[in-house]
Amino acid sequence: MPKLSNRLTLLREKQGWSKAETARRLGLTAPSTYGNWEYGIREPDLEMVTQIATLYDVSVDYLLGQQSIPMYVPSELQNEKDIGKRMTKISEDLKYEDDLNLDGQPLNESAANFLADSIDFLYEQAKKLND
Repeated sequence: MPKLSNRLTLLREKQGWSKAETARRLGLTAPSTYGNWEYGIREPDLEMVTQIATLYDVSVDYLLGQQSIPMYVPSELQNEKDIGKRMTKISEDLKYEDDLNLDGQPLNESAANFLADSIDFLYEQAKKLND
């Protein structure tokens, strides 16, 4: 199951925010509080998890690892016609999800990184060819 800390890091980096900026947006007086959540040292209370979900426009279930798709409507990605968005989601899953399998076998970190890097490379090459 993906860790909350991994999800927080992923979502913050996608926004291009620093930990301090994210803490400010959440109304935290100490930026280190948010940093501790990302490092997995501490976890936010349920009220704060709800605020974080609102800030990033994701579900609480996604933050807590109960859902692998960050949207409120999980079927949206399945129906997504933009292959780039689908590839990006697969790459993110490979980088930040735990307990993934490849052909029924547990996916190790090296294989996951290789697949994610390959997908990112293919996506960038396809964008260039599509211009």
